[in-house]
Amino acid sequence: MLGDADIRRYLAWAAALAVLLLAGWLLFAPPFVGVADNGDFSRLMRIAGFRYLDDQETYEERYFHYAHQYFGYKSNWGSFYVSSQVLPLAVIGWLARLFRPDVFDIRWLGAFYVLLMAAAVYLVVRHAPEVPGSRRLTALTAAAVGLLILFVFGDIGYLAYFNSFYGEPYAFCGMLLAVAAALAASVRDRPPAGLALVFFAASFAMATSKLQYAPLGLIFAALGWRLFAHRADRRRRRQALAGIAAILAGTVIMLAAPNGLKTVNLYQSVFYGILKDSPDLARDMRELGIPERYVVLAGTHYFQKDTAIPQDDPELHREVLSRLSHADIVYYYLRHPDRLIEKLEKAAANGIHIRPYYLGNFDRPAGKPPRALASEFSAWSAWKARHMPANLVFFAACFACYFAALAVWRLRASSRRTRLGLEVMAAVAMAGAVSLVIPVLGDGEADLAKHLFMFNVCFDMMVVSAASALICGLACLAARR
Repeated sequence: MLGDADIRRYLAWAAALAVLLLAGWLLFAPPFVGVADNGDFSRLMRIAGFRYLDDQETYEERYFHYAHQYFGYKSNWGSFYVSSQVLPLAVIGWLARLFRPDVFDIRWLGAFYVLLMAAAVYLVVRHAPEVPGSRRLTALTAAAVGLLILFVFGDIGYLAYFNSFYGEPYAFCGMLLAVAAALAASVRDRPPAGLALVFFAASFAMATSKLQYAPLGLIFAALGWRLFAHRADRRRRRQALAGIAAILAGTVIMLAAPNGLKTVNLYQSVFYGILKDSPDLARDMRELGIPERYVVLAGTHYFQKDTAIPQDDPELHREVLSRLSHADIVYYYLRHPDRLIEKLEKAAANGIHIRPYYLGNFDRPAGKPPRALASEFSAWSAWKARHMPANLVFFAACFACYFAALAVWRLRASSRRTRLGLEVMAAVAMAGAVSLVIPVLGDGEADLAKHLFMFNVCFDMMVVSAASALICGLACLAARR
């Protein structure tokens, strides 16, 4: 008998179990499903002590076409890469090595992400909106919220990333946990210290997972201030300030630390961004101070072969890449907002894709064609790719309506808990808007579909929260009758 116990507690455990079962089916039952390497794996593999097992496989077999389940270990750690993802990966690798010292099964990493996601889902369902005076409607609302989260974020487009060395699943789980902990804290007058720790740790992980996500740390540091720094308990305030300081420090380190990718990103931002499809190429080059002879590189990306001038040419680095910075890119777009809108249109056209469709999901032993994609539990990602409007006007309208609804609701809300919950979702929407702009400023038009991953996460959170609010509203109306 459940008696008078909060039914949401039991539904939260059921939702977490559903995550484990769904992930068990999609990620751990044969055939193996992951995401093929597009060249990014080496950043983490080199520093965390992993290597590919088969030195004889072709370029196509290693990259783009097939995912890999098994990797080898190496004793020497490689080049420096700034990401907090290195630490959990090293620990997981050490633990897996105790069971099988010769081969690392990437599903160890997948299991880690699954547990983080299950914890996030538990927190959201456990603190789902309560329908006053109706335990049954409260249960139905919580169950609906859990099913919505499972349907959207349990999509194979998201989960397939778990069995990979990409930074996306680490940032995804960090974002889910941070938002879940924030929502849980917003409905408590005295949120426990453990909840604050989860929020700050998850926010730190998300902001320090990849360079492009670092600016989101500023948003979540401000959210942490609103949620935890105004509490009456002095010790709790000090803990909150320490968490905020950690997020800000991580953000600064990510932006300021030496990173070989910054040169790559800057090249992309200039030649595959501003100068790509420029209506006045000569003017733009003069404005950026780029010598005329580099006009042959306009529209090329850093990894393109056989360019007229090699991307690693010392003169190119001295005359262009060492002199310009991403601040110059921002100033250019501020002076030419029409060009920024043009680039954001291209970003919006790619903003409907959760998964990179050019990267295969199966390993070679599965016997699937090259770049074959897993289709199980892909209804949400497939619907978005096929039917959601892929233009800037649509997304701008969605964000405008979302912010307007939050603002009106907050002005009318009498409860501090409600206002804080609305601010949490406003932070998510702000992170989504920033995540649409950053790839354009930071990497031009290069690999936009993959670089807009966090934009998809935030936008889907907005969809789930709007649908959940509608369900809760209808439940409250039914309870009054």
